[in-house]
This record gives sequence, structure tokens and C-alpha cells, in this order.
Amino acid sequence: MKLFVKEVVNSIKHIGAIAPSSKYLANNIIRHMDFRENQIILEFGSGNGAITKQILKQMPSSSRLISLEINDPFLKHCENKFKVYSNFEIYNHSAIEFDSLLKQLEIDKVDYLISSLPLAILPKADLDILFKKIPEYLINNGSFVQYQYSLNKYKFLKSVFNSVKLDFTPINLPPAFIYKCS
Repeated sequence: MKLFVKEVVNSIKHIGAIAPSSKYLANNIIRHMDFRENQIILEFGSGNGAITKQILKQMPSSSRLISLEINDPFLKHCENKFKVYSNFEIYNHSAIEFDSLLKQLEIDKVDYLISSLPLAILPKADLDILFKKIPEYLINNGSFVQYQYSLNKYKFLKSVFNSVKLDFTPINLPPAFIYKCS
């Protein structure tokens, strides 16, 4: 918690949260995932690893979790915290350019893309670039799962994806909406 508070003070524009994700939010997010063998899961913004931890606990060892985190203290924290998982990789890499990293890793498609990006405060140009690419990198029945603290990007996500389902986690600070998009 101390690390999270320090990084919020230093990087509020990039973090977009006032407290770490609760275990209730993390558990609710993974309820929207169907874990199977040999999946590739991409995570935008691992933060302090609350959601990362739940994904790693649930996914089979044959699957692969690739996390992107631009905040160096969070990146180092997650590198250390999850070093026992051989199927976990974390990169200091911008979500906006996730496609270049996937090309480097020779990955064409992902099964799930889990995002904690603060969409409400991202510039429109970045949102347009990001959401032009995301659907192209999901397998046919893949999903983009995003949590937010408001419904202000619901219409935007409906314009990008065929299906947008909403869920809500009241036991989180602040309470969070989960968008499952496919």
C-alpha cells in the first residue's frame, strides 16, 4: 500500500486510481475469463499486481501472461513479486505501442487483453490509436476486459466492439465498473 500511495502522488496522470484494486475487483475481473491451456493474456498496467496475482493463480501453467507497466517502481515490484511464475513476463512498454512488442515476441493474437488504463483521462488521439489496434489482436472469441470508475467510456467501447457487457464491483475504492468487450 505504501508503494501505491507514493506512486499515486508521483504519477497520478498515469495511474488514474486513488487506491490499489481490491481483491473483490480482481476476483470479479477473472470471473469474466475462461481459463484454458496455452492461452496468451496481455495486461495493460499491472500496477502493484493485485489483478496480476489473481490471473496467475487461475491460469494454467501452459498459458502466458504478458504485462506492460511504464511505472518503474511498479514494474520492479511485480518483477520481484511474481518471479516464481515462469509463465509471467513484464515489460516497461507503453500500451499504445503494444503491437510492436507483440511483433517482437512473435505473437499474432491474444486470448484476453486485461486493462487498468485510465481511459477517462487518456487523450482522444491515444484512445483512437489504441482501440483501432486492440480488436485486430484478439482471437475470434477473445475479449478485452477493462475496469473503470465511471460509465463515461461505455458509448465509445460500444462503437469499437460488437458486444460490451457491464459488471460492477461496489467493494473497491472507488467502486468500479467492469467492461467485457468482444
